[in-house]
Amino acid sequence: MRDFGWALRGLEEAETVFTQTHDGRLVMELSHPVVPGVTAEMVAWWFGVYAHLKLKIDGETHLAFLVWHPRDHAYIERVGGETKAPLKAGDRIAFQEAYGRNTRYSTDETLQVLRRTPRNYAIRSVRLGLTVAQLEHSFQDTDSGVQVMTRLCIGVPNGWAKTLINQVFIPVLFDEKKTEAWMQHNVEEISAWAHFLPDIYARRDQGEVIVWDRAVEES
Repeated sequence: MRDFGWALRGLEEAETVFTQTHDGRLVMELSHPVVPGVTAEMVAWWFGVYAHLKLKIDGETHLAFLVWHPRDHAYIERVGGETKAPLKAGDRIAFQEAYGRNTRYSTDETLQVLRRTPRNYAIRSVRLGLTVAQLEHSFQDTDSGVQVMTRLCIGVPNGWAKTLINQVFIPVLFDEKKTEAWMQHNVEEISAWAHFLPDIYARRDQGEVIVWDRAVEES
């Protein structure tokens, strides 16, 4: 397991709300603790490059996605189109991760970017032409760092299979334990930015591979 020596926040440090809509969709909302030293501008940049950026940390090169969550993240790639330009609406990314490093909660998905703005990033999962999940991060500056709100909606808002998916499959595929594991995973992701994002953002002019030699900085 990769280890960069930083601690991540626990779920108890975030404000969480879990609800179920009248049509059976699951909605998870998290208000994260302020992330110190990080700005909304940094976050907007990160969501443009995290699918292809590489970080060379103390001589070893990693996918930036794997640095973001060393334990749970496994793989990411851009799918089709321009793979080095910043992500934009309509682009697709394929990734693998496992919440809490638990294979029972593993995810192997191809997601479509809905939007990326200076204050918002949203992606969705589409199956058989139906949106089955949508994840949205909203972020804004405060005096002490960036404030992030996350919303994940699991289920189909409309279409021929809405009732079957929402009321039969969703409760089985995304049970209470998996819901908690995802929330913990997300809190850890957002809190991790404090440990690396300001440093790599300051080096963003280096391009697709950013060199971050911490040993030299600390000596």
